[in-house]
Amino acid sequence: MKKMRFGAGAIVLAATFTFIGADALAQGATQMPLAKAVVSDQAARTTLFKYQLSSTLARQIVNACIEFGRTQEGGPRGYAIFVLAPTGDIIDAHVGDGVVPIGVETGLMKAKTALYARSTSRAVADRFGTVEGRLIRTDLGREQGLSYYFVAGGVPIVIENQMIGAIGVGGGNMDEQCAYHGLMTVLGIQPPPPPPAAPAGGRGGRGGQ
Repeated sequence: MKKMRFGAGAIVLAATFTFIGADALAQGATQMPLAKAVVSDQAARTTLFKYQLSSTLARQIVNACIEFGRTQEGGPRGYAIFVLAPTGDIIDAHVGDGVVPIGVETGLMKAKTALYARSTSRAVADRFGTVEGRLIRTDLGREQGLSYYFVAGGVPIVIENQMIGAIGVGGGNMDEQCAYHGLMTVLGIQPPPPPPAAPAGGRGGRGGQ
């Protein structure tokens, strides 16, 4: 990645996260302990699976993303938001007003990509930046009900080196920023987003569907 391109992208990302607001960043100054973020022992005895984001927190993350869209600069914006368990099951979801069907589908695909790749969907897009590199990976994960989708907006949910879920946001123009806003507001500091890639033909963008 060229330094000039990284510098321009970093300015864009910095400005974006400045817009998220001081209150959200203050809430995210300390990461929530893993024990408080996952399902209760009682729930785990039923499902035999402990390290999954609780439904209460999933709903709070979705609500924070919704609020991000409502207060977005330039006017309110609707997003399609999916929070998945590590198993791929949907814990919570929301489709805002004005989101077209492709935005809903890609929001879910982005969350599945984060689960499958153990990485953000934007990092996946940056890693496989050529048409050929993407074509041979298009069908990966489908047998497991997962995805390889090369657009920003999917983020793994990680606390204390445990992936307890994933979030995918689609349909808007600041999908990844919306996802990080929700995670930082509710769970505190998350692994930082990867450096922005420069916009170029055939590469995954930071917004869009």
